[in-house]
Amino acid sequence: MAVLIWWLILEAVGVLALPLTLRLLRFLPDRGLGLARHVGLLVGGYLFWILVSLGILQNTVAGVLVALTLLGALSLAAWRREGRALWPFVRRQRRLLVATEALFLVALVAMAFLRAYNPEIAATEKPMEFGFINGILQSRTFPPRDPWLAGYAISYYHFGYVIVAMLTRLSGLPSDITFNLTVAMLFALAANAAYSLTYNMVAAYRARQGTLETAWGAPSEAAARTGIVAALLVVAMGNLEGVFELIRARGWGSEALWRWLDVRNLGASAPSATWYPDDGWWWWRASRVIHDRLPDGGYHEVISEFPFFSFLLGDVHPHVLALPFVMLVLALALNVLLSVGRIGRSEG
Repeated sequence: MAVLIWWLILEAVGVLALPLTLRLLRFLPDRGLGLARHVGLLVGGYLFWILVSLGILQNTVAGVLVALTLLGALSLAAWRREGRALWPFVRRQRRLLVATEALFLVALVAMAFLRAYNPEIAATEKPMEFGFINGILQSRTFPPRDPWLAGYAISYYHFGYVIVAMLTRLSGLPSDITFNLTVAMLFALAANAAYSLTYNMVAAYRARQGTLETAWGAPSEAAARTGIVAALLVVAMGNLEGVFELIRARGWGSEALWRWLDVRNLGASAPSATWYPDDGWWWWRASRVIHDRLPDGGYHEVISEFPFFSFLLGDVHPHVLALPFVMLVLALALNVLLSVGRIGRSEG
């Protein structure tokens, strides 16, 4: 039920932001159809944050609803300006719309299912992040209260946590539940963004091989297939260290191989009694595969994390919160790049 509530809220934010997104990203082949939730969370979250910070709104459910109403007003203005063109476009792209929605839902449910097996908000930086979310929820005004130092504001980049707190207020769910739902949401948003960005790059490239009307009409199956691969590569793939963990668990491989790989503690780990590693921290080594050394020969840790490591770890750290929006920025950059070509052809 919690996952359903969370999904419905995200759908509502996406619908509210859809006309604005289609207008903002109008030079992309799909006009940003798969990025409406990203735009809605970013614009709605910013409106909420700035208006509460200026003292115009308060950090309440009513304040969140006002911010989302303003988001809807921006979308309504975009619809009034281009509604006659937008609706036929959405109808032509209904297969793509269904594909992006299905991808988001499957990714959301899959990661929520995975987090249900390890929902504890303990170890690493999770308690700190949980503290920030609760500190924001307990703050009537912004800047939000520091959860550890009374009388002071949070001295940390916290906009992503404001978005999480905003969704938590709307859902009515406790923050310990929404903490894990946030991990699932970021996983799904990142998958959708990777799919949409790659779809648009491939479709735009194929447009150069044909006519403009073909590329900006029915969805390209080649672009859709490539988008699926991109989503899997971005959010579900890791590096090859896991393969070597399996080799080590079987007792295979020579000492020369482990010295050559130079992954810290991999060669020193004992073979497993099963076909998979039974060392409790084997998965951590995948995020530290680069073994750097100091001038005196000492060990210097280099962090080489990848998205799925962060999702598996379950940290709602700012670099994870930012991941879907980084790809939104890339989509905006692609939109600007494609606008130059289209405007130039229109004028010619």
